[in-house]
Amino acid sequence: MLMDNKVTTHHRFIKKFERDLKAYFDAGDDARFLSTFSKYTNLTEPSEHAEEMLYETLLRSKRPGELVDYSLEQMNNGDGNYETHMVYMLQALSDMGNYEEVLEFSGHLLEEPIPQGFRIDILSLRQNAANKLRGMLSDQEPVISKEEFDKFNLFQQLEFVEKITAAHDITYTNLITEAFSEANRNELKTAMLLYLRSVRSNGTLTIEKCGVKMTVQPAELGSLEEYFIVKDVLPKVLDEVEQFNPSFTEAATELLMGHAIYMYPVQPDFTAEAAVKAYCERIEEMLGMPASYDADAEVKHWLGEIEREIAENSL
Repeated sequence: MLMDNKVTTHHRFIKKFERDLKAYFDAGDDARFLSTFSKYTNLTEPSEHAEEMLYETLLRSKRPGELVDYSLEQMNNGDGNYETHMVYMLQALSDMGNYEEVLEFSGHLLEEPIPQGFRIDILSLRQNAANKLRGMLSDQEPVISKEEFDKFNLFQQLEFVEKITAAHDITYTNLITEAFSEANRNELKTAMLLYLRSVRSNGTLTIEKCGVKMTVQPAELGSLEEYFIVKDVLPKVLDEVEQFNPSFTEAATELLMGHAIYMYPVQPDFTAEAAVKAYCERIEEMLGMPASYDADAEVKHWLGEIEREIAENSL
């Protein structure tokens, strides 16, 4: 009976704290709210509503750093509502001007099968951060129209697309999607795809490079660093080149990276290992050495086609 009384009293204390928290929150008395919240959490795990009031109070009182620390601790401990913690944490990071962190966190989240309501909140925060970052990086430059973009030369187009990719600038999603179908240079198509990937574009695009045709959804693409030529082929080729001509490793890197930029995200119908052998033999030929890797003739032909196209369309 004595224990029952203690439990009842404890429960009453918690309810009183929750009533006090709401009263202080409604009154805008941030100092008393935060003091009471600290005592409240010594008694029990906070309710989701109490944590929402805490987050609103910290934002209102310009204390986003404390919000980030608290939400990260709660998420790391697996306590409370993950979606609530994440949404408020991203808002606090945005208030602190850490827009790139917001874009990084939100980008990872949007790759996951998260609930639709949560996804909408994340997309909204992401767009706000992208717009703010764009304003910081561009110093309020005027928005470029499709007509102006079409008048740019190739160098200017590449530079522009690279800039808006770095800023995750959602403003130009429609422009780049439309321009993609008109682009006739593989390097530009690659830059456009990487931009559309950075802003998580969910549309579908058809691309053809070196006779290989495929339909892609930019949001689902990997990065250039994850492309098979860069991830699976380049390191092994460099290991081999290191053995027979270490001074050529830099040139070999430039060769393969150039091919990767030209061909991304096309996946040809042969293995990475076959590509390694073909590249090694191609480099041997470039160095005047006899071929020694027994490379597949079709793969070597494919490399030759890439080189021919690049040479014909040389920048």
